[in-house]
Formats: sequence, structure tokens, C-alpha cells
Amino acid sequence: MAARKMKTYIYRMSTQSSLVLLVALPLATVSGQARPPVSLQDFYRMVDVSSPAISPDGRNVAVVRTVTEEARNRHRSEVWLFSVGPPSLGIRLSDTLSTASAPSWSPDGQLLAFRSQRIDGPSAKSRAESGIWFIGLDHPKQPFRITGVEGPPIWSPDNRWIAFIRAAPPTTRPTPELTAFERTLRDRFTGRSYESVHYRADGGGYLADPTDPAATPPRELYVVPRSGGMPRQLSRIGVNVEDAAWSPDAKALVFTANTHQRDEYTYERADLWTIALDGETRRLTDDGYHYETPRWSPDGQSIVFRRQKGLSLIIEAKESQGPAIDLLVMSSSGGSMRNLTADWDLVPDDPHWSADGALLYFSAEVGGDQHLFRVSTTGGNVEQVTQGSARLSGFSFSKSFDRMAYIQNGPTHPADAYSSRVDGTGSVKLTGWSDGWVLEHEIAPVERVTYKSKDGTPIEGWVMMPRGYKPNGGPYPLILAMHGGPHGAYGNDFSLAFQLFAAQGYAVLYTNPRGSTGYGERFLWATWGGWGNLDMEDVLAGVDNVVETYRIDRNRLGVTGYSYGGFLTDWLITHDHRFAAAISGAGISNWVSDYGTADIPRTKESEFFGAPWEARGAANLLRQSPIMYAKGVTTPTLFVHGESDFRVPAEQAEQMYTALRKQRVPARMVRYPNESHGGWSPWDTVHRYHEELLWWGKYLSRSIP
Repeated sequence: MAARKMKTYIYRMSTQSSLVLLVALPLATVSGQARPPVSLQDFYRMVDVSSPAISPDGRNVAVVRTVTEEARNRHRSEVWLFSVGPPSLGIRLSDTLSTASAPSWSPDGQLLAFRSQRIDGPSAKSRAESGIWFIGLDHPKQPFRITGVEGPPIWSPDNRWIAFIRAAPPTTRPTPELTAFERTLRDRFTGRSYESVHYRADGGGYLADPTDPAATPPRELYVVPRSGGMPRQLSRIGVNVEDAAWSPDAKALVFTANTHQRDEYTYERADLWTIALDGETRRLTDDGYHYETPRWSPDGQSIVFRRQKGLSLIIEAKESQGPAIDLLVMSSSGGSMRNLTADWDLVPDDPHWSADGALLYFSAEVGGDQHLFRVSTTGGNVEQVTQGSARLSGFSFSKSFDRMAYIQNGPTHPADAYSSRVDGTGSVKLTGWSDGWVLEHEIAPVERVTYKSKDGTPIEGWVMMPRGYKPNGGPYPLILAMHGGPHGAYGNDFSLAFQLFAAQGYAVLYTNPRGSTGYGERFLWATWGGWGNLDMEDVLAGVDNVVETYRIDRNRLGVTGYSYGGFLTDWLITHDHRFAAAISGAGISNWVSDYGTADIPRTKESEFFGAPWEARGAANLLRQSPIMYAKGVTTPTLFVHGESDFRVPAEQAEQMYTALRKQRVPARMVRYPNESHGGWSPWDTVHRYHEELLWWGKYLSRSIP
């Protein structure tokens, strides 16, 4: 079937229904015609929805809609506005020459702000029209600027002030006088020189000296009247200010700042600070822990925040696992703290106070789902608020805390924005940009599976059915997919890549082995000191379970993953010979060389217990390197890698590729010169998917003798 122009459908859920989510299997036909399977061309039809912001009165929700422009090889985002009341098709607020993001409401609900960046080139007009724009609800098609606002607005509760964070003016230093010969040498030099440890970052390239304030000016807190004016620098910490939030009386702000930011030998350990409008600054903490997202209570007496033990403390103490992340409360003047989630085994996201200050709401992963939780500010058990097999994220709450907006994701439908009461009832679907596409295509159904690993540990996973699957048909080839991290998780998310595999007739198994988030701290940190050990047992037990449960061809098994998943792919093919094909994306093969070439040595120093020149670290780094076990590999493997990847440099794939080719094992390397570890361009992403489908087709689409 030829691709048709996508229609927009808006669906409404019953306002009497509670937020219990059911995944319906797709129908076989539309208007009596068989629907086409998902194809590579559908990549350019995908619509992503994110960043919901509900108005203070709960009547409107702004969202970010991201589309892919194939001809221009780019993604572009727009800000849209939807009414929660009568059915609304939505209003696009940003123009099509810009990419827009980060919508936020003024406390009175009269203004909506968003960040906009012109994407038609670095012209003076483009620079002039990039920045923070505001829209009044009475004239939504007439955006305007507020003089002096140079960053995402942090609105004061009394509507008098707008705070924001931006780089402070750089300090000046005397320029050394050069001789004519020295100037010639300088002008002819086209290389790079640096003396810092953190001299490059994935996605950021080579960096200005992070230890030098003149080269990397601190991002400080500024304030300007809501009507506009000359911005006034409020903070003078000398390092980056983050997570700023107003006190309810609008007389002060709380924020985090890491005074050790320019010390390259100390990992993140931001502290809590408050600052009054006259600039009086108080430091509330200084204990080596890392603090995030502080928020003032409605009565102004307390501050809630996330806290975890600083990584430097963990490394120094030679601890065998990572830190607990908890929500704590303290007096707004400092002092003792109360841990509200000490007995809760999951990881809370950013906290939100209820209007009366009695409860704190936050989201968290729970298995393959993500939901809203709450806890009393006086302590007690954490309660799960929303339910169902889905991932809900991006929660935004009305001023009276009677309604909320959020993003809902599921395995058979791309993300949409919803609104509901705060208890999860009365859900209303706001967006429906992907509904037409879903109805027009044959979407592969997904089944949740649970099984026990080799040592009896319960593991959760999902099986996406191949196109045309029949319980008595097949046998069908199976692809084992493994997520990145390892401290991440699969779940009830939509994956176009997996749908592409299923459309070609492959079953897809994706699981959450030990190291994954959403299953408690012991599970989360189980891979420390042994990446590839327990996690390999977990994913292979999943393969065994699915092979026994479904009609799967044991001779046509594939394995793939990206980043940590690429490492685990390399690890599996050097330890197990059951796989007929593999695809390793940006995978680590040699932890020793990775230590000195990647932009995050911290992972090796903590999770492998040391640097390569330390006995314990060297032993672990070598023992868990797939390249050390490459002798005897038999699995044909495709390696895909970005040449600008500083997180997992391309030399990691080169080592495994060479090891396989030297042993006459089929191997192919596909490199992308301008791609880093993540955020690939549309053209290269589609090309990569095409290469992967060709590789699976070559080795899995026929019976292996």
C-alpha cells in the first residue's frame, strides 16, 4: 500500500474511567484491506510527544511535538496548546522555521513561555529570533519577547519577577605579548593542545578548559522584573547554578551548586544553597553528598530534595555498590534531614508538593512500567497512585493540585499526552498524532514474560511477535535485544526498531537483566565488579525460556545491543556459540583501552573498582573485557559505530572487528563519521537500520544447517 498523508485523530477517554491501561492487539485490516507492515520509510512519519505543561487552572496543556524532516535530515520540535475541556485539535504556537521546546506557564496562567531556536542557519536574523518567547492566551498567534530574559524563565509566585540562569560575563586576562615568530607559529598551528583531564565530551566535542573560569564562565542566577528590564546578577558562586526554585513568598530562591566543579579529581557533589533577592547567600549542605531538584514547601518552612552519596566518597571507601537515591526534607534554614524513602527500594524522580503541603508526589520506574507515587511529608509508606501496564512520565500539576498532565507510552502505540485528576481518574487523551499511522499499519503485538535466571532470580521481559506468527506455525527466528546502561530498562515503550524486526518475520526478546532500574537496589547494583556475569545468565535464561515457550528456531538466533548492550553482545559471542548472527552497536571490547580514551573514566573507577594501574582495577578491567575471550568466536557479527563517539570510542569496535576477521569469522564494520554516542541524524539512523535488516536477512532468514 502506498504511503498516504497522515491524518490527525483526537480520541477522548471517558472522564469516569480510572487510569488503568489496557493494550489492545491491532486489527488485521482497515476498511477490509490488509494493512502493510512497518517499513524503514515509516521512520520519517514518527511523531514524538514530550514536555507537557499544564496551566495553573488545569484547563490547558502545552506539549512539545517533534517530527522528522527527511529532506533536511533533521528533527524539529513545535510547541502546541490543547484544551482539557471540550475536544480540541490543538493550536501550534511556534513557527515552522524554528525548533521549540521547554514550555512553562506564568503563575497567573496568562503567559506561556518557550525556548525557540531558528534552524535556517547562523545568520544575524536567526540569532536575533532565537531565545525565549512568550505568548498571551488572548493573542496566541502573536509571540513576543520580554526584555532581559535570556534563559528559560523561573517565575516568582507573586508574578513580579522572572529568574533565569545564564553564563556570566567571562573574566579577562592580560594577553601575553608575542614575537613575530611566535605569532607565525600560532597562526600556522591547526592542532589542539590541552592540559585538563576532561578535555572532550560525547556530543560536545573538544572542550574549553573546564578548570579555567575565563574559558568556561560559570552559569549564574539572574533576575529581571516580569515586565522586562536590565537583568541583575543575583548569585556569584563562581560555578554553575542549577535547579533553582522560588520560595512561596517570592523573597528567595533555593538552588544547587557544586563548588568542586573545577576540581577534575572530584566527581559530582552539588550542595544546597538559598539566596535572597538582595543577594544574601546561605550554604545549607557540605557533606560530600550530591543534591538535586530542591523545592520549597507551600508554607515556606521546609525544602524537599533528592540526595545520594557522592561518587568520590564511594570510590574512596571502596564500596561494592552504588548509592541509594532518596527524597529528604529539611528546614528551609538548614539543619537535620528526614529521609522519606529510606525503606522504599525504588528510585524517586523529581518531587512535587501537594497544594496543602501534606504529600509529596513523584514518578518512578517499577519493573517495566513507570508510574506516579506519593508519600506523606511526615513519613510512612510510599503509595503508588497510577496503575496499569504503561510508562507514564513528565508529570505536570495544576496550582490547586486537582489535575495533572503527563506522557503515556506503550509497546504498540507511540507516546501521547494525557490529562487526568491527580488520583489518576478521569483521564483525557489530548494528542493523537500517531493514531492514523497505527491504524494504517500492522503493529506487532507484545507479550510480557517472566522467568527465573540460573540462580533463581526472577527476571522480567517482553516478546514481540513476528509478522504472521501462529502458535502452531514456524519455527521463527528470534532476536535477543539488550538495552544500554546497564542502569537503564526496557518496558512498555514503543520501539520502531523492534517493530521493523518483527515486520521482517523475527520474534524479538527484550529483557531487564540485573543492573536494570526499576527492581530495587540489590538488583540495580548486582553488576558492579562483574559486568557480563550475572547479566549474561539472565538474558540467556530468557532465550531458553522463549525457545521452550514459543515456536522458535534454535538455529536462527540473533543477538544485538547498543552501548552497554553492545558490550553484552560482544561478551555473549565470546562466551556462547548459540547465536547465528550478532549486531554490536557502540560496544566496549577492551576496558583497559576504554579507560584512557572514553570521556567517563568514572565508570571504570567505581564499577570495576579501580584504574588500570591499580591491581584490583586492572584485574577486573581485563577479566571483563570481551577481547580477552575472542579466541574461537564463531558468530558472524556486524559492528556499527559513530566515529565521533567519545563515550565509547570507535577503537573499541575496531578491536573486536579485527579479532573476528583474523579468525576468518564473517564480520562487517559500518562507520558514521559525524555521529557521536547518541542523537544520530535521521539519514544515518535509517541507514543503520537498513544495514541491520540486511545482516539479519543474510544470516537469520534461512535455515542454518
